[in-house]
Amino acid sequence: MLTQSNLGKTLLVASALGAGLGSMPALAAQSEPVVVYGQQDENTRTERVSFADLNLAKAKDARKLHFRVASAVKRVCLYDTAQMGLRDAGYGRCSSGAWTMAKPQIAQAIARDQEIALNGSSSIAAVAITIAAR
Repeated sequence: MLTQSNLGKTLLVASALGAGLGSMPALAAQSEPVVVYGQQDENTRTERVSFADLNLAKAKDARKLHFRVASAVKRVCLYDTAQMGLRDAGYGRCSSGAWTMAKPQIAQAIARDQEIALNGSSSIAAVAITIAAR
């Protein structure tokens, strides 16, 4: 749900992106990495899940990553064991949103490690997976 403040930020970012579309060829030719900074909403709980110690080309390590992400989702979405057996709609929405954000990141991490296993290197950047409760 967008608050008045978040709506303004969203519109500002959308406007900036729209204005920048005309300069896309110039950006594509840029050799230096571009870093975008944003301010996190203080009401959003986030957790970074590292997989630096895993070889995601192996199914066993990919399962470990899924377990780590599941644990992080429970923490950021405030899973309450006292509610076990009851349908907690708030947790369900949070968990669903967190997994929706995490799945592409997991797929990218696995693709990176598989590319490294095949070629010895990867064009995909190594980053931690970010889990967020919204």
